Amino acid sequence: MSTTSSTAVASLGAQPPSWPTRILTLVPLGFIAWLAMVFSAHPAFSHLGLSALTLAMFAGMVAGNTLPQRWLTPLGPGMQLARQQLLRLGVALYGLRLTFGAIADLGLAGVLVPLAMLVSTMLLGVWIGSSLLGLTRREAILVSAGSAVCGAAAAIAVASVVRTDDRQTAVAVATVVLFGTAGMLLYPYLFELATQHWHLAISERTFGIYTGATLHEVAQVIASGKMVSDATADAAVVTKMVRVLALGPLLLVLALWPKGATGAEGARVAGARPWGAILKAVPWFAVGFVAVMAVHSAGLVPEDWKPTLLAFDNWLLACAMLAIGLHTRIGTLLRAGRKPLVLAGLLFVFLVVGGALLCAAVA
Repeated sequence: MSTTSSTAVASLGAQPPSWPTRILTLVPLGFIAWLAMVFSAHPAFSHLGLSALTLAMFAGMVAGNTLPQRWLTPLGPGMQLARQQLLRLGVALYGLRLTFGAIADLGLAGVLVPLAMLVSTMLLGVWIGSSLLGLTRREAILVSAGSAVCGAAAAIAVASVVRTDDRQTAVAVATVVLFGTAGMLLYPYLFELATQHWHLAISERTFGIYTGATLHEVAQVIASGKMVSDATADAAVVTKMVRVLALGPLLLVLALWPKGATGAEGARVAGARPWGAILKAVPWFAVGFVAVMAVHSAGLVPEDWKPTLLAFDNWLLACAMLAIGLHTRIGTLLRAGRKPLVLAGLLFVFLVVGGALLCAAVA
């Protein structure tokens, strides 16, 4: 769901590290994630709304931007395990916090708002990127998909279908990380500003729908929601899953309509339907999230198991946020390219403002 450098994207086809190596290099990351959980329970941090996920993200960003690269390189396999498998497992287990009744409580707004924001962001982004900023249609689609659907995972999945090169994919991923991280930190402040200073009648549930419908990464949605409240985080995750599950249909549309997806270059790949890439990019963790939520809704999870399972889930997500932070290099992100950054920035403003107006209209 998140990777932030051209090296990471380019290495997708390289020989993966062995599982013992991944697990061994995960140990120090897991220990720091556990420390983040311990500190987050301390009153000095808890009263500020800083969850274990936020603390882990901050710790990773500080270390990633201050420590020598040679110190962090050996931890690469563990970071990869945390960013990918642990994050997906953590999101699936998040279903233990929710039931189908929680989805019903969101109403149509929890489905219509994220889908409307997804479609409008894609259309607006492709038009601005290709018509106003001079990006290729493929580059515009990549950046737009990262903003509209589920961050870096969507950008990488779309890249496999519209066939962009590693540099274009890395640039799109970098813009998603930059503005998604900014949004993660901005949204809790917006809730405080709206409710305590402007005295707007915004419920935690409505703000959760807004967060899930407009913020980039699943991990960012969870971390940002928890900085407001658990109720906000729950609503945000359910709403976000609507966008994540829409990735499959989006990839299918792009594969069936290559000329429309890639402009004049589409003719060259017409008839070349990358079905394998679509199947590989299906967000199975989202399916797992629904399955776990179904088990929980049926009352099949013993109550005395829940505290341990939820603590384990928090640890998984904290590990993932730490790894994401370690890969967030400010200098690399700022060098990603002016035009893609401008497009991602404009889409970020649209998501923040447009999403707020849409939520206000349907609330």
